[in-house]
Amino acid sequence: MLYRVIIRDLAVAALKSAGTMAGENVFVGRSLPIGESNLPALYLQIYEDRGESPGPAQVQFNRVATLGMRGYVAAGTPTAVEALLDRFAEEIELALMRDVPLQAALCETAEFSTVTEVTSEGSRHIGEFKMILGFKYIETYPPDGVPLTEIDATLKTADQPVFAGMTVKFPSE
Repeated sequence: MLYRVIIRDLAVAALKSAGTMAGENVFVGRSLPIGESNLPALYLQIYEDRGESPGPAQVQFNRVATLGMRGYVAAGTPTAVEALLDRFAEEIELALMRDVPLQAALCETAEFSTVTEVTSEGSRHIGEFKMILGFKYIETYPPDGVPLTEIDATLKTADQPVFAGMTVKFPSE
């Protein structure tokens, strides 16, 4: 499984177990819109995953998986919607930053931003926040081929054709 998918699933688990305003309305891979009666709701997606090599001939990458979230709330007034958005965003932020399994899977949270918007159509007042977090991790790809099981070495010098010998066996799985 792709590591970015593991990170996303850990974030979903953290949010569902934290008891946020969204409750069980934490979605991945669901189309918008959701009915107002089902709000508050939260949508998650890893929409970008960037990797940078630490140098030539490496099979390791320093990566940043960008988790994008969209949270929705509804209330009777724009002021009430704004207050709900603030509370909801804070709950999400605290849930993710305090979740031990998610944080243990990361090197660091490299970036973070939140944007809010309130729209009103007649008596409907809907609020949305967009939260973006850059989760940094290191991914190393295992080499292809037969695993190394033993090293057998003979050390030589100019005066002695066999100066010392060494055999190292690795445990096999």
